[in-house]
Amino acid sequence: MRFSERFYHRILVTLTLVMSMTVSSFASIHEGGDAAKGEQLFKANCASCHKITNEVLAAPGLQGIDQRWAGKDALLVKWIQNPQAAAASGDAYVKGLVSTYVPQFGWMAGQAVSEAEIKDILAYVKKGPVGGGAKAAPTNECKTLEELKADAEKNEESDGFIWFIIVGVILAIIAVSAANISKSLKNAINEREGLPALPEVGYGKSIRGWMWKNRTFVSIVGLFLVCYFAVVGYSTLMDIGVYEGYTPTQPVWFSHSIHVCQNEVDCNYCHSSAAKSKHAGIPSVNVCMNCHKGINKGTITGEKEINKIYAAIGFDPTTKTYKTDYKEQPIEWNKVHNLPDHVYFNHSQHVTVGNIDCKQCHGPVEKYTVGHQATIDEINAQDPASVPGLIKLTKPTLTMGWCIECHNKAQIDLTSTEYYEEMHNRFKATGLGQRTIRDIMEDGEVTVREMGGWECGKCHY
Repeated sequence: MRFSERFYHRILVTLTLVMSMTVSSFASIHEGGDAAKGEQLFKANCASCHKITNEVLAAPGLQGIDQRWAGKDALLVKWIQNPQAAAASGDAYVKGLVSTYVPQFGWMAGQAVSEAEIKDILAYVKKGPVGGGAKAAPTNECKTLEELKADAEKNEESDGFIWFIIVGVILAIIAVSAANISKSLKNAINEREGLPALPEVGYGKSIRGWMWKNRTFVSIVGLFLVCYFAVVGYSTLMDIGVYEGYTPTQPVWFSHSIHVCQNEVDCNYCHSSAAKSKHAGIPSVNVCMNCHKGINKGTITGEKEINKIYAAIGFDPTTKTYKTDYKEQPIEWNKVHNLPDHVYFNHSQHVTVGNIDCKQCHGPVEKYTVGHQATIDEINAQDPASVPGLIKLTKPTLTMGWCIECHNKAQIDLTSTEYYEEMHNRFKATGLGQRTIRDIMEDGEVTVREMGGWECGKCHY
């Protein structure tokens, strides 16, 4: 059979189109993505195991991924979304990844990201966090190894009031002992000189006699003590429910500094419910195992603390398998942040709708070890460049005054989310009246207070 020239032309055009589509598809994965969106996606989905450098964390580093996966964009998408399915393709490079990393770190969990989101992530990996490529260093000032070791050995600070009581008891014992010694010496002198011994007098009567004899001195000291304890008492009463700086010990020593600062794990990876729930949540051991299935030795504490995670879930680090018929032992974490039962607080309202940075309330987390309730001074001392929209406040953290002050200062962009757009439209249509809207908008700024953030029912049941 002979084919016409037109037939061959059609074949050539078809092959050209197929090749151009392949190149276009490759470019659509590795080029043209939004690096800013990719950074958020990377921190939420990838940063716990991958670095954008060549460094291996709990998986290979991603620098140069566009060269390593050149011409395999569809397979790369499949590998990210479903690693086992990609491995079943028989591709030699994928086989190499599986044989190198799966025995050590286990299988990567399939990521719930779309092809467009993968494109954004790859754009971020290529560009880097500060526009300098994947070799760019973290902008946070991480703690040194010596500082982290000191934190690991540090116990909770003792209450100064307890030491005050202990010192007072010791001084009282010394005073009584000195009085007895003085009395014994006087009796010895009297006996030597033939004088009668001093009469036996109780401690109470002896103290009253001394106080009467030195009444001017006792009055001044007494007035000072009354004023002192009045001030201390008032301050103590005003501090009821205020726990700034509270740093309880935990059953597993965990360093936020290592995870957040050195390994650049995003807060929302471990506290994933903060963006969509009332509570931020404490990560389950399963979340820890996403990385520690492969990482079984810590920089500071070695295997000691990570073994506690394995014991909780029943994982054997030698065989890298989960024990069968094992009764799990949940880790009993000590709660750090606690609000009264009559106070309503929703994380998702602040994180998703208000776009509040975690550090606005929790302070410089990258410098903490175990959980810690930030003080207002720690929050205010942060660099505004690292905390977008940082609002400096004056009231103690987690108090009503703190919330009220923040709602009075925090500004709202009425076009930032559908939530605020809907509220604005309701105000214009039915709610407040033109005069009230004009009063709110006259300074060109809208605060949370002006949008109802001071209404009692917003926070109290």
